[in-house]
Amino acid sequence: MENILPPGWRVVNNTGSWSAPAPPRQDDDGGSDDEGDLTAEDLRPDSPGWEDVEADEGEVASIKCLICEERLEGARKMVGHCKEIHSLDVDRIRKQHKLDFIATIQLINYIRSEVKSGLTTLNPDLNPDVFKQDKYMQPVLEDDALLYSVDELADPEDPEDPLVAEANGDDAEGGADAPGEAVRAERVVVERALR
Repeated sequence: MENILPPGWRVVNNTGSWSAPAPPRQDDDGGSDDEGDLTAEDLRPDSPGWEDVEADEGEVASIKCLICEERLEGARKMVGHCKEIHSLDVDRIRKQHKLDFIATIQLINYIRSEVKSGLTTLNPDLNPDVFKQDKYMQPVLEDDALLYSVDELADPEDPEDPLVAEANGDDAEGGADAPGEAVRAERVVVERALR
């Protein structure tokens, strides 16, 4: 029986041991792009080769409207568009039902799924029990920029906004339960699931 191992591997068991030949050494003449050849100077953003890299900071996501195909620059503009054009007041729904981060994601996915199935109008007196279900944690749109921008839906000028209270460490009911770390951990889990 012939034992074929990848170069550099060694096997040891109760019948003995054997090794594969060492991997062939690569010459530096071949112009390899190994990271081991990089110097600290090469890794600086102002060094040659980094001209085409753009910073992500300050970019505003293009967000698809909840109802129509229009794309808007930023979550707040999308909320304004929905209120003005479609009479869908997302802020009122969030505040009326004290929707936290997770419930807001569920609301977004619920609306998107209803629109996808042919719904043209949404009941403004929406009962949260309809959308506060695990199935609405699954994104309807692939790479939905709005789901990555839920924090932008918060109105920092309104202390009654549930997302603002949550970010400040208050629970959705206004108590001072201090779930700040739990909220951040929950958001990390949701963001990883969305990727």
